[in-house]
Amino acid sequence: MPVITVAIHPISQDEKSRLIRKLTDIAVEITKVPADKYVIFIDEFENESIGLAGKTRAEIVAEAST
Repeated sequence: MPVITVAIHPISQDEKSRLIRKLTDIAVEITKVPADKYVIFIDEFENESIGLAGKTRAEIVAEAST
């Protein structure tokens, strides 16, 4: 049973559904493993728990909006 795990900032339910659908579709296309065999996990992390270049994602988003 193939498993795909995505670690990401919080996203909407619609975005999660689209992401799951598209990840499954492309994985099936590439591997030829049937879609019903795939499990997709979405691990959401708050912006304060994601760091890049010494800053939290919350800080980066705030700076980009000014």
